Amino acid sequence: MSQSLLKLSKENNTISIHAQPLLEPSKIVERGDIYLQLSAHHGKGLFLFESAIDSAIAILNADKHLSPQAIVIAEQRDASLIVKTAKNNMSASITVIGAYGGRAIDGSLLIAALKQNNIVQGVRKNLLQTLLSKSHQLSSGEKITMQVALGRLPENGKDSVFELLVDDISRRVLKPRELEHDKVDMRDLGELCSVAQGQSLMKRIRATAGIDGYTVLGETLPAKPGEDKPFSFYDGAEISDYDEDLVIATQPGVPIFKKNGVQVDDALVVKNVSATTGHVNFDGSVVIQGDVKPGMKVTASGSLTVLGFVELAELEAGADITVAKGILGKQSVGDSEYACTIKSGGKIASKFAQYTMLDAKDDICLSHHALHCHITTRGKLSVIDDTKRYGTLSGGYVSVGYSVHALNIGALAGTVTSISAFTNYEHLRKQISDTCRLWDEEKEYLAQMREAQIKLLKIPTKKRPKDLVNKVVESHRLHTANLRRCKESYDKLKEEYIDVLSQVSITAAKRINAGVNCQLEKYALPVSQEHGPSIIRVREQGIELKPL
Repeated sequence: MSQSLLKLSKENNTISIHAQPLLEPSKIVERGDIYLQLSAHHGKGLFLFESAIDSAIAILNADKHLSPQAIVIAEQRDASLIVKTAKNNMSASITVIGAYGGRAIDGSLLIAALKQNNIVQGVRKNLLQTLLSKSHQLSSGEKITMQVALGRLPENGKDSVFELLVDDISRRVLKPRELEHDKVDMRDLGELCSVAQGQSLMKRIRATAGIDGYTVLGETLPAKPGEDKPFSFYDGAEISDYDEDLVIATQPGVPIFKKNGVQVDDALVVKNVSATTGHVNFDGSVVIQGDVKPGMKVTASGSLTVLGFVELAELEAGADITVAKGILGKQSVGDSEYACTIKSGGKIASKFAQYTMLDAKDDICLSHHALHCHITTRGKLSVIDDTKRYGTLSGGYVSVGYSVHALNIGALAGTVTSISAFTNYEHLRKQISDTCRLWDEEKEYLAQMREAQIKLLKIPTKKRPKDLVNKVVESHRLHTANLRRCKESYDKLKEEYIDVLSQVSITAAKRINAGVNCQLEKYALPVSQEHGPSIIRVREQGIELKPL
Protein backbone atom coordinates (compact mmCIF):
# COMPACT_ATOMS: atom_id res chain seq x y z
CA MET A 1 0.00 0.00 0.00
CA SER A 2 1.38 3.39 -0.99
CA GLN A 3 2.14 5.82 1.81
CA SER A 4 0.47 8.52 -0.28
CA LEU A 5 -2.86 7.03 0.73
CA LEU A 6 -2.41 8.51 4.24
CA LYS A 7 -2.64 12.23 4.85
CA LEU A 8 -1.64 14.12 8.02
CA SER A 9 -3.85 17.05 8.93
CA LYS A 10 -1.84 19.42 11.09
CA GLU A 11 -4.76 21.73 11.57
CA ASN A 12 -7.09 19.17 13.11
CA ASN A 13 -4.38 16.83 14.46
CA THR A 14 -5.86 13.95 12.49
CA ILE A 15 -4.66 11.32 10.02
CA SER A 16 -6.89 10.53 7.06
CA ILE A 17 -6.71 7.77 4.47
CA HIS A 18 -7.41 8.43 0.78
CA ALA A 19 -9.66 5.45 0.21
CA GLN A 20 -10.46 4.22 -3.29
CA PRO A 21 -10.44 0.69 -4.72
CA LEU A 22 -6.93 -0.55 -5.65
CA LEU A 23 -8.40 -3.05 -8.13
CA GLU A 24 -5.34 -5.27 -7.72
CA PRO A 25 -6.50 -8.75 -6.65
CA SER A 26 -2.96 -9.71 -5.68
CA LYS A 27 -2.74 -6.83 -3.21
CA ILE A 28 -5.21 -7.26 -0.36
CA VAL A 29 -5.00 -4.50 2.23
CA GLU A 30 -5.11 -5.73 5.82
CA ARG A 31 -5.40 -3.90 9.12
CA GLY A 32 -1.71 -4.48 9.84
CA ASP A 33 -0.79 -2.58 6.65
CA ILE A 34 -2.65 0.47 7.87
CA TYR A 35 -1.05 0.23 11.33
CA LEU A 36 2.40 0.20 9.65
CA GLN A 37 1.53 3.29 7.63
CA LEU A 38 0.26 5.01 10.79
CA SER A 39 3.58 4.33 12.51
CA ALA A 40 5.40 5.83 9.55
CA HIS A 41 3.28 8.97 9.92
CA HIS A 42 4.00 9.16 13.67
CA GLY A 43 0.51 7.93 14.34
CA LYS A 44 1.48 5.47 17.05
CA GLY A 45 -0.39 6.22 20.23
CA LEU A 46 -3.12 8.25 18.54
CA PHE A 47 -6.78 7.52 19.11
CA LEU A 48 -7.91 5.07 16.39
CA PHE A 49 -11.35 5.07 14.83
CA GLU A 50 -11.61 1.30 14.37
CA SER A 51 -14.90 1.38 12.49
CA ALA A 52 -13.44 3.98 10.10
CA ILE A 53 -10.44 1.70 9.47
CA ASP A 54 -12.85 -1.15 8.68
CA SER A 55 -14.69 1.09 6.19
CA ALA A 56 -11.43 2.17 4.53
CA ILE A 57 -10.23 -1.45 4.16
CA ALA A 58 -13.55 -2.42 2.59
CA ILE A 59 -13.23 0.36 0.01
CA LEU A 60 -9.56 -0.35 -0.75
CA ASN A 61 -10.28 -4.04 -1.36
CA ALA A 62 -13.44 -3.44 -3.41
CA ASP A 63 -13.51 -5.07 -6.86
CA LYS A 64 -15.25 -2.21 -8.61
CA HIS A 65 -14.77 1.49 -9.13
CA LEU A 66 -15.98 3.66 -6.26
CA SER A 67 -15.67 7.37 -5.65
CA PRO A 68 -12.56 8.16 -3.57
CA GLN A 69 -13.17 9.21 0.04
CA ALA A 70 -11.00 10.88 2.67
CA ILE A 71 -11.67 8.93 5.88
CA VAL A 72 -10.28 10.10 9.23
CA ILE A 73 -8.87 7.01 10.94
CA ALA A 74 -6.73 8.49 13.77
CA GLU A 75 -6.80 11.55 15.94
CA GLN A 76 -4.48 13.19 18.42
CA ARG A 77 -6.18 13.74 21.78
CA ASP A 78 -5.02 15.45 24.94
CA ALA A 79 -5.33 13.71 28.31
CA SER A 80 -8.84 14.09 29.72
CA LEU A 81 -10.38 14.34 33.19
CA ILE A 82 -13.56 13.08 34.81
CA VAL A 83 -14.51 14.50 38.21
CA LYS A 84 -16.93 12.48 40.33
CA THR A 85 -18.50 13.48 43.65
CA ALA A 86 -19.83 10.91 46.12
CA LYS A 87 -23.59 10.85 46.71
CA ASN A 88 -23.17 12.28 50.20
CA ASN A 89 -20.75 14.95 48.91
CA MET A 90 -18.13 13.75 51.40
CA SER A 91 -15.47 12.90 48.82
CA ALA A 92 -14.48 13.67 45.26
CA SER A 93 -12.30 11.72 42.87
CA ILE A 94 -10.64 12.48 39.55
CA THR A 95 -10.18 9.97 36.77
CA VAL A 96 -7.39 10.79 34.30
CA ILE A 97 -7.41 9.17 30.86
CA GLY A 98 -3.96 9.04 29.26
CA ALA A 99 -3.30 11.25 26.23
CA TYR A 100 -3.44 9.87 22.66
CA GLY A 101 -0.34 11.64 21.42
CA GLY A 102 -1.52 14.94 22.87
CA ARG A 103 -0.72 16.99 25.96
CA ALA A 104 -0.61 15.48 29.43
CA ILE A 105 -2.54 17.18 32.21
CA ASP A 106 -0.93 19.76 34.46
CA GLY A 107 -1.76 21.16 37.88
CA SER A 108 -3.77 24.08 36.51
CA LEU A 109 -6.07 21.68 34.63
CA LEU A 110 -6.73 19.70 37.82
CA ILE A 111 -7.56 22.83 39.80
CA ALA A 112 -9.79 24.15 37.03
CA ALA A 113 -11.68 20.84 36.83
CA LEU A 114 -12.31 20.90 40.58
CA LYS A 115 -13.57 24.49 40.48
CA GLN A 116 -15.80 23.70 37.52
CA ASN A 117 -17.41 20.93 39.58
CA ASN A 118 -17.71 23.17 42.69
CA ILE A 119 -15.18 21.14 44.68
CA VAL A 120 -14.01 23.92 46.97
CA GLN A 121 -13.17 22.33 50.31
CA GLY A 122 -11.16 19.38 51.59
CA VAL A 123 -8.88 19.28 48.53
CA ARG A 124 -5.66 17.44 49.42
CA LYS A 125 -2.62 18.96 47.76
CA ASN A 126 -0.49 15.85 48.29
CA LEU A 127 -3.10 13.65 46.60
CA LEU A 128 -3.26 16.00 43.62
CA GLN A 129 0.53 15.88 43.31
CA THR A 130 0.48 12.08 43.44
CA LEU A 131 -2.25 11.92 40.81
CA LEU A 132 -0.37 14.35 38.59
CA SER A 133 2.82 12.31 38.84
CA LYS A 134 1.10 9.00 38.11
CA SER A 135 -0.92 10.45 35.22
CA HIS A 136 2.30 11.26 33.35
CA GLN A 137 3.13 7.55 33.33
CA LEU A 138 -0.13 6.52 31.66
CA SER A 139 -0.11 4.94 28.24
CA SER A 140 -2.65 6.04 25.63
CA GLY A 141 -6.19 5.54 26.94
CA GLU A 142 -5.05 4.10 30.27
CA LYS A 143 -7.06 5.30 33.27
CA ILE A 144 -6.22 6.14 36.86
CA THR A 145 -8.72 7.20 39.53
CA MET A 146 -7.84 8.77 42.87
CA GLN A 147 -9.68 10.53 45.65
CA VAL A 148 -8.41 14.09 45.82
CA ALA A 149 -10.87 15.79 48.17
CA LEU A 150 -12.36 14.60 51.45
CA GLY A 151 -15.07 16.15 53.56
CA ARG A 152 -15.02 16.06 57.33
CA LEU A 153 -17.78 14.75 59.57
CA PRO A 154 -18.78 17.03 62.44
CA GLU A 155 -17.30 16.30 65.86
CA ASN A 156 -20.12 16.65 68.32
CA GLY A 157 -19.41 18.54 71.50
CA LYS A 158 -18.86 16.78 74.78
CA ASP A 159 -21.26 17.09 77.69
CA SER A 160 -20.15 18.58 80.97
CA VAL A 161 -17.80 16.34 82.94
CA PHE A 162 -17.69 16.29 86.73
CA GLU A 163 -14.22 15.65 88.13
CA LEU A 164 -13.65 14.50 91.70
CA LEU A 165 -11.06 16.50 93.63
CA VAL A 166 -10.87 14.12 96.59
CA ASP A 167 -10.04 10.42 96.52
CA ASP A 168 -12.85 7.92 96.14
CA ILE A 169 -12.32 5.55 99.06
CA SER A 170 -13.69 2.58 97.10
CA ARG A 171 -10.99 3.02 94.44
CA ARG A 172 -8.28 3.21 97.11
CA VAL A 173 -9.53 -0.03 98.65
CA LEU A 174 -9.32 -1.78 95.29
CA LYS A 175 -5.81 -0.41 94.73
CA PRO A 176 -4.15 0.43 98.09
CA ARG A 177 -0.69 1.95 98.38
CA GLU A 178 1.95 -0.74 97.91
CA LEU A 179 4.83 -1.22 100.37
CA GLU A 180 7.88 -3.45 100.16
CA HIS A 181 7.65 -7.26 100.22
CA ASP A 182 4.25 -7.27 98.45
CA LYS A 183 2.49 -5.69 101.45
CA VAL A 184 -0.05 -2.88 101.27
CA ASP A 185 -0.74 0.09 103.54
CA MET A 186 -4.32 0.58 104.72
CA ARG A 187 -3.47 3.01 107.53
CA ASP A 188 -3.93 6.17 105.48
CA LEU A 189 -7.45 5.21 104.39
CA GLY A 190 -9.00 6.63 107.56
CA GLU A 191 -7.83 10.11 106.65
CA LEU A 192 -9.24 9.74 103.14
CA CYS A 193 -12.70 8.99 104.53
CA SER A 194 -13.33 12.57 105.67
CA VAL A 195 -13.11 16.11 104.31
CA ALA A 196 -12.77 19.47 106.02
CA GLN A 197 -15.15 22.40 105.82
CA GLY A 198 -14.40 24.54 102.77
CA GLN A 199 -12.47 21.75 101.03
CA SER A 200 -12.90 21.52 97.25
CA LEU A 201 -14.83 18.38 96.32
CA MET A 202 -15.81 18.45 92.66
CA LYS A 203 -15.03 20.48 89.57
CA ARG A 204 -17.25 20.87 86.53
CA ILE A 205 -15.59 20.92 83.12
CA ARG A 206 -17.88 22.82 80.81
CA ALA A 207 -19.48 21.32 77.73
CA THR A 208 -17.77 21.93 74.41
CA ALA A 209 -19.39 23.32 71.29
CA GLY A 210 -17.96 20.69 68.97
CA ILE A 211 -16.36 21.21 65.57
CA ASP A 212 -18.48 21.68 62.45
CA GLY A 213 -17.85 19.41 59.52
CA TYR A 214 -18.05 20.16 55.82
CA THR A 215 -18.65 18.56 52.46
CA VAL A 216 -16.32 18.89 49.50
CA LEU A 217 -18.87 21.32 48.04
CA GLY A 218 -18.28 23.64 50.99
CA GLU A 219 -21.55 22.86 52.75
CA THR A 220 -21.33 23.15 56.53
CA LEU A 221 -22.29 20.11 58.60
CA PRO A 222 -23.18 21.58 61.99
CA ALA A 223 -21.88 19.84 65.10
CA LYS A 224 -24.22 19.06 67.96
CA PRO A 225 -23.05 21.05 70.99
CA GLY A 226 -22.52 19.23 74.26
CA GLU A 227 -25.03 19.65 77.06
CA ASP A 228 -24.00 21.93 79.90
CA LYS A 229 -25.24 19.95 82.88
CA PRO A 230 -25.86 21.69 86.19
CA PHE A 231 -24.58 20.49 89.53
CA SER A 232 -26.99 18.45 91.60
CA PHE A 233 -27.29 19.83 95.12
CA TYR A 234 -26.90 17.65 98.19
CA ASP A 235 -26.54 18.29 101.90
CA GLY A 236 -23.16 19.36 103.20
CA ALA A 237 -21.90 20.90 99.95
CA GLU A 238 -22.44 24.03 97.88
CA ILE A 239 -21.11 25.88 94.85
CA SER A 240 -18.14 28.09 95.64
CA ASP A 241 -18.76 31.85 95.77
CA TYR A 242 -15.61 32.37 93.72
CA ASP A 243 -16.03 29.68 91.06
CA GLU A 244 -19.40 28.53 89.75
CA ASP A 245 -17.76 25.35 88.44
CA LEU A 246 -16.50 24.25 91.87
CA VAL A 247 -18.31 22.47 94.71
CA ILE A 248 -16.95 22.79 98.26
CA ALA A 249 -17.83 21.19 101.60
CA THR A 250 -19.93 23.28 104.01
CA GLN A 251 -19.18 20.97 106.92
CA PRO A 252 -16.62 18.36 107.90
CA GLY A 253 -17.67 14.79 107.25
CA VAL A 254 -17.61 11.89 104.83
CA PRO A 255 -18.07 12.69 101.10
CA ILE A 256 -20.60 10.62 99.20
CA PHE A 257 -20.20 10.91 95.47
CA LYS A 258 -23.49 11.11 93.64
CA LYS A 259 -24.65 11.95 90.15
CA ASN A 260 -23.30 15.40 89.25
CA GLY A 261 -22.62 16.30 92.87
CA VAL A 262 -21.31 15.42 96.30
CA GLN A 263 -23.04 14.96 99.63
CA VAL A 264 -21.10 15.43 102.87
CA ASP A 265 -22.49 13.39 105.73
CA ASP A 266 -21.95 13.58 109.43
CA ALA A 267 -19.61 10.73 110.26
CA LEU A 268 -19.59 8.20 113.05
CA VAL A 269 -16.14 6.68 113.51
CA VAL A 270 -15.78 3.49 115.57
CA LYS A 271 -12.84 1.15 116.06
CA ASN A 272 -14.67 -2.18 115.75
CA VAL A 273 -18.21 -3.48 115.80
CA SER A 274 -18.61 -6.46 118.10
CA ALA A 275 -20.76 -7.73 120.95
CA THR A 276 -19.15 -5.16 123.26
CA THR A 277 -20.23 -2.20 121.08
CA GLY A 278 -23.57 -3.62 119.98
CA HIS A 279 -25.26 -3.08 116.63
CA VAL A 280 -24.75 0.27 114.89
CA ASN A 281 -27.62 2.28 113.38
CA PHE A 282 -26.61 5.79 112.37
CA ASP A 283 -28.27 8.58 110.39
CA GLY A 284 -25.24 9.57 108.36
CA SER A 285 -22.03 7.87 107.28
CA VAL A 286 -20.12 5.32 109.31
CA VAL A 287 -16.39 4.60 109.30
CA ILE A 288 -15.24 1.43 111.06
CA GLN A 289 -11.49 1.42 111.57
CA GLY A 290 -11.31 -2.29 112.30
CA ASP A 291 -13.57 -5.31 111.74
CA VAL A 292 -17.25 -6.13 111.91
CA LYS A 293 -17.51 -9.31 113.97
CA PRO A 294 -19.90 -12.25 113.42
CA GLY A 295 -23.56 -11.69 114.22
CA MET A 296 -23.35 -7.88 114.17
CA LYS A 297 -25.51 -5.44 112.19
CA VAL A 298 -24.44 -2.04 110.87
CA THR A 299 -26.94 0.33 109.26
CA ALA A 300 -26.14 3.78 107.85
CA SER A 301 -28.25 6.22 105.87
CA GLY A 302 -25.10 7.44 104.11
CA SER A 303 -21.94 5.57 103.16
CA LEU A 304 -20.38 2.73 105.13
CA THR A 305 -16.63 2.13 105.17
CA VAL A 306 -14.95 -0.80 106.92
CA LEU A 307 -11.15 -0.79 106.97
CA GLY A 308 -10.90 -4.38 108.19
CA PHE A 309 -12.92 -7.56 107.56
CA VAL A 310 -16.65 -8.22 107.65
CA GLU A 311 -17.43 -11.72 108.90
CA LEU A 312 -20.90 -13.27 109.11
CA ALA A 313 -22.46 -9.84 109.59
CA GLU A 314 -25.21 -7.69 108.06
CA LEU A 315 -24.36 -4.34 106.48
CA GLU A 316 -26.87 -1.93 104.97
CA ALA A 317 -26.24 1.59 103.69
CA GLY A 318 -28.12 4.19 101.69
CA ALA A 319 -24.97 4.99 99.72
CA ASP A 320 -21.71 3.15 98.92
CA ILE A 321 -20.35 0.30 101.02
CA THR A 322 -16.58 -0.21 101.03
CA VAL A 323 -14.84 -3.09 102.81
CA ALA A 324 -11.06 -2.86 102.66
CA LYS A 325 -9.95 -6.38 103.50
CA GLY A 326 -12.78 -8.68 102.51
CA ILE A 327 -16.19 -10.18 103.27
CA LEU A 328 -16.50 -13.66 104.78
CA GLY A 329 -19.64 -15.76 105.02
CA LYS A 330 -19.88 -19.49 105.49
CA GLN A 331 -21.27 -22.41 103.57
CA SER A 332 -24.81 -23.24 104.65
CA VAL A 333 -26.23 -26.75 104.48
CA GLY A 334 -29.87 -27.12 103.52
CA ASP A 335 -30.55 -23.43 104.13
CA SER A 336 -30.89 -20.91 101.31
CA GLU A 337 -30.38 -17.96 103.67
CA TYR A 338 -26.97 -16.30 103.72
CA ALA A 339 -25.46 -15.57 107.14
CA CYS A 340 -23.55 -12.62 105.66
CA THR A 341 -25.48 -9.95 103.73
CA ILE A 342 -24.35 -6.64 102.23
CA LYS A 343 -27.02 -4.28 100.88
CA SER A 344 -26.10 -0.93 99.32
CA GLY A 345 -28.06 1.95 97.83
CA GLY A 346 -24.95 2.78 95.82
CA LYS A 347 -21.82 0.77 95.00
CA ILE A 348 -20.14 -2.14 96.78
CA ALA A 349 -16.35 -2.40 96.71
CA SER A 350 -14.13 -4.93 98.45
CA LYS A 351 -11.10 -7.13 98.03
CA PHE A 352 -13.13 -10.34 98.01
CA ALA A 353 -16.42 -11.90 99.05
CA GLN A 354 -17.35 -15.52 99.70
CA TYR A 355 -20.61 -17.19 100.71
CA THR A 356 -22.21 -13.74 100.88
CA MET A 357 -25.33 -12.07 99.53
CA LEU A 358 -24.41 -8.80 97.81
CA ASP A 359 -27.14 -6.40 96.66
CA ALA A 360 -26.35 -2.99 95.13
CA LYS A 361 -28.21 -0.40 93.09
CA ASP A 362 -24.93 0.59 91.41
CA ASP A 363 -21.78 -1.29 90.38
CA ILE A 364 -20.11 -4.04 92.42
CA CYS A 365 -16.31 -4.21 92.25
CA LEU A 366 -14.22 -6.99 93.81
CA SER A 367 -10.49 -7.06 93.16
CA HIS A 368 -9.62 -10.67 94.08
CA HIS A 369 -12.57 -13.06 93.99
CA ALA A 370 -16.27 -13.73 94.47
CA LEU A 371 -16.88 -17.34 95.54
CA HIS A 372 -20.31 -18.95 95.97
CA CYS A 373 -22.06 -15.61 96.39
CA HIS A 374 -25.55 -14.42 95.52
CA ILE A 375 -24.90 -11.16 93.67
CA THR A 376 -27.55 -8.71 92.48
CA THR A 377 -26.85 -5.29 90.98
CA ARG A 378 -28.57 -2.89 88.61
CA GLY A 379 -25.15 -1.78 87.41
CA LYS A 380 -22.06 -3.76 86.38
CA LEU A 381 -20.04 -6.47 88.11
CA SER A 382 -16.25 -6.43 88.02
CA VAL A 383 -14.12 -9.17 89.60
CA ILE A 384 -10.60 -8.25 88.54
CA ASP A 385 -7.78 -6.05 89.85
CA ASP A 386 -6.10 -3.23 87.96
CA THR A 387 -3.04 -5.37 87.18
CA LYS A 388 -5.23 -8.18 85.77
CA ARG A 389 -3.46 -10.75 87.95
CA TYR A 390 -6.38 -11.58 90.25
CA GLY A 391 -10.10 -11.96 89.82
CA THR A 392 -12.15 -15.17 89.98
CA LEU A 393 -15.94 -15.37 89.82
CA SER A 394 -17.01 -18.90 90.69
CA GLY A 395 -20.12 -20.58 92.05
CA GLY A 396 -23.36 -19.02 93.19
CA TYR A 397 -25.82 -16.88 91.29
CA VAL A 398 -25.19 -13.54 89.60
CA SER A 399 -27.83 -11.11 88.34
CA VAL A 400 -26.39 -7.98 86.75
CA GLY A 401 -28.08 -5.00 85.14
CA TYR A 402 -25.44 -4.62 82.46
CA SER A 403 -22.04 -6.33 81.98
CA VAL A 404 -19.87 -8.84 83.86
CA HIS A 405 -16.08 -8.64 83.70
CA ALA A 406 -13.74 -11.05 85.49
CA LEU A 407 -10.31 -12.57 85.01
CA ASN A 408 -11.60 -16.14 85.42
CA ILE A 409 -15.21 -17.31 85.41
CA GLY A 410 -16.14 -20.69 86.88
CA ALA A 411 -13.70 -23.31 88.17
CA LEU A 412 -11.68 -26.15 86.67
CA ALA A 413 -13.77 -28.57 88.74
CA GLY A 414 -16.85 -27.50 86.78
CA THR A 415 -18.51 -25.63 89.66
CA VAL A 416 -21.96 -24.50 88.57
CA THR A 417 -21.97 -20.73 88.14
CA SER A 418 -25.15 -19.00 86.96
CA ILE A 419 -24.84 -15.55 85.40
CA SER A 420 -27.68 -13.38 84.13
CA ALA A 421 -26.39 -10.20 82.50
CA PHE A 422 -28.28 -7.21 81.09
CA THR A 423 -31.28 -7.87 83.34
CA ASN A 424 -32.25 -4.22 82.83
CA TYR A 425 -33.47 -5.10 79.36
CA GLU A 426 -37.00 -5.78 80.61
CA HIS A 427 -37.23 -2.28 82.10
CA LEU A 428 -35.82 -0.71 78.94
CA ARG A 429 -38.15 -2.72 76.72
CA LYS A 430 -41.10 -1.64 78.87
CA GLN A 431 -40.14 1.99 78.31
CA ILE A 432 -40.13 1.38 74.56
CA SER A 433 -43.44 -0.48 74.75
CA ASP A 434 -45.09 2.27 76.84
CA THR A 435 -43.89 4.93 74.42
CA CYS A 436 -45.19 2.90 71.47
CA ARG A 437 -48.58 2.59 73.20
CA LEU A 438 -48.76 6.37 73.72
CA TRP A 439 -47.80 6.83 70.07
CA ASP A 440 -50.69 4.58 68.98
CA GLU A 441 -53.09 6.47 71.25
CA GLU A 442 -52.08 9.78 69.71
CA LYS A 443 -52.65 8.36 66.22
CA GLU A 444 -56.16 7.31 67.30
CA TYR A 445 -56.83 10.80 68.66
CA LEU A 446 -55.70 12.33 65.37
CA ALA A 447 -57.97 9.97 63.44
CA GLN A 448 -60.87 11.17 65.59
CA MET A 449 -59.86 14.78 64.94
CA ARG A 450 -59.91 14.14 61.19
CA GLU A 451 -63.42 12.69 61.45
CA ALA A 452 -64.51 15.77 63.40
CA GLN A 453 -62.97 18.03 60.75
CA ILE A 454 -64.80 16.17 57.96
CA LYS A 455 -68.11 16.60 59.80
CA LEU A 456 -67.43 20.31 60.28
CA LEU A 457 -66.63 20.73 56.58
CA LYS A 458 -70.09 19.37 55.74
CA ILE A 459 -71.64 22.26 57.70
CA PRO A 460 -71.93 25.54 55.77
CA THR A 461 -69.20 27.98 56.77
CA LYS A 462 -71.58 30.51 58.27
CA LYS A 463 -73.31 27.88 60.40
CA ARG A 464 -70.16 26.26 61.85
CA PRO A 465 -69.86 26.87 65.61
CA LYS A 466 -66.78 29.03 65.98
CA ASP A 467 -65.93 27.67 69.43
CA LEU A 468 -66.11 24.10 68.17
CA VAL A 469 -63.92 24.91 65.14
CA ASN A 470 -61.29 26.50 67.40
CA LYS A 471 -61.45 23.54 69.77
CA VAL A 472 -60.93 21.03 66.97
CA VAL A 473 -58.06 23.04 65.45
CA GLU A 474 -56.32 23.42 68.82
CA SER A 475 -56.84 19.76 69.69
CA HIS A 476 -55.43 18.70 66.32
CA ARG A 477 -52.38 20.92 66.84
CA LEU A 478 -51.83 19.53 70.35
CA HIS A 479 -52.09 15.87 69.35
CA THR A 480 -49.90 16.40 66.27
CA ALA A 481 -47.19 17.80 68.54
CA ASN A 482 -47.68 14.90 70.98
CA LEU A 483 -47.43 12.39 68.14
CA ARG A 484 -44.17 13.94 66.97
CA ARG A 485 -42.75 13.85 70.50
CA CYS A 486 -43.79 10.21 70.95
CA LYS A 487 -42.16 9.28 67.65
CA GLU A 488 -38.94 11.07 68.59
CA SER A 489 -38.94 9.47 72.04
CA TYR A 490 -39.59 6.01 70.58
CA ASP A 491 -36.79 6.36 68.02
CA LYS A 492 -34.38 7.60 70.70
CA LEU A 493 -35.22 4.81 73.16
CA LYS A 494 -34.93 2.16 70.47
CA GLU A 495 -31.58 3.53 69.31
CA GLU A 496 -30.29 3.64 72.90
CA TYR A 497 -31.46 0.07 73.50
CA ILE A 498 -29.70 -1.23 70.40
CA ASP A 499 -26.56 0.68 71.41
CA VAL A 500 -26.59 -0.73 74.97
CA LEU A 501 -27.30 -4.27 73.72
CA SER A 502 -24.30 -4.06 71.39
CA GLN A 503 -22.03 -3.12 74.30
CA VAL A 504 -23.10 -5.37 77.19
CA SER A 505 -21.13 -8.57 77.59
CA ILE A 506 -19.88 -11.32 79.86
CA THR A 507 -16.09 -11.17 79.63
CA ALA A 508 -13.44 -13.55 80.97
CA ALA A 509 -10.04 -11.93 80.46
CA LYS A 510 -8.15 -15.20 81.05
CA ARG A 511 -10.45 -18.24 81.21
CA ILE A 512 -14.07 -19.34 81.30
CA ASN A 513 -14.69 -22.89 82.50
CA ALA A 514 -17.29 -25.56 81.88
CA GLY A 515 -20.30 -25.38 84.18
CA VAL A 516 -20.95 -21.68 83.63
CA ASN A 517 -24.54 -20.97 82.56
CA CYS A 518 -24.87 -17.58 80.89
CA GLN A 519 -28.02 -15.58 80.21
CA LEU A 520 -27.67 -12.35 78.22
CA GLU A 521 -30.89 -10.47 77.58
CA LYS A 522 -33.32 -13.27 76.53
CA TYR A 523 -30.62 -15.59 75.18
CA ALA A 524 -29.08 -18.49 77.12
CA LEU A 525 -25.67 -20.09 76.59
CA PRO A 526 -24.37 -22.99 78.72
CA VAL A 527 -20.57 -23.30 78.59
CA SER A 528 -19.72 -26.99 78.20
CA GLN A 529 -15.93 -26.76 77.85
CA GLU A 530 -13.04 -24.58 78.91
CA HIS A 531 -12.18 -21.54 76.81
CA GLY A 532 -9.33 -19.06 76.97
CA PRO A 533 -9.88 -15.28 77.01
CA SER A 534 -13.48 -14.94 75.84
CA ILE A 535 -16.35 -12.54 75.44
CA ILE A 536 -20.04 -13.43 75.27
CA ARG A 537 -22.25 -10.95 73.45
CA VAL A 538 -25.56 -10.68 71.62
CA ARG A 539 -25.32 -10.23 67.89
CA GLU A 540 -27.87 -10.36 65.07
CA GLN A 541 -27.82 -14.15 64.93
CA GLY A 542 -28.20 -14.49 68.73
CA ILE A 543 -25.79 -15.05 71.60
CA GLU A 544 -22.19 -15.93 70.77
CA LEU A 545 -18.96 -16.77 72.58
CA LYS A 546 -15.82 -15.53 70.86
CA PRO A 547 -12.15 -15.35 71.81
CA LEU A 548 -10.88 -11.96 72.91
